[in-house]
Amino acid sequence: MPTGYWFMLFALLSFAAMGIIHKLGDRYACNALHIALFTMATSCLLSFLNAALWQRESLLSWNAGVVLIALPFGASAAIALWLFQRGLRYGRIATSWLLINLSSAVPTVLSVIVYHEPLTLKKASVLVLIVISLLLLWWDRKQDREKGERATVAGVPSPVAGVE
Repeated sequence: MPTGYWFMLFALLSFAAMGIIHKLGDRYACNALHIALFTMATSCLLSFLNAALWQRESLLSWNAGVVLIALPFGASAAIALWLFQRGLRYGRIATSWLLINLSSAVPTVLSVIVYHEPLTLKKASVLVLIVISLLLLWWDRKQDREKGERATVAGVPSPVAGVE
């Protein structure tokens, strides 16, 4: 199996593990900041171990530019993770993960606009699929709200009522 597939498989398993950690944290009403700090500290440790064990030359060739880029983006990732965990209490985990995965559209659009990269058929297709996904997500949430309103009118409490 080509090396790229191994990376893809481990990335998939890592995202799945992160999702399980978030769901467990939400289930046990853990502090969202603690979960975000735990996952970020773990990823930092694993990244350092990877560099120390298999890519030693990268640790010897530090560059101030790399640090200046890594720190704000690492902080942004930690804040995004913390906000994601906080938001889980107000919605569904599937919706939250979908939005995180769809957020890849932002750098794609910016690369076309800012760096004038060509808008290939592949990129355009993915952007169209993202818009369709968001529309389907909106439609699903709208139907859930309508079900909740109908159930409340009928006097039956709904598990989705009040979830925004």
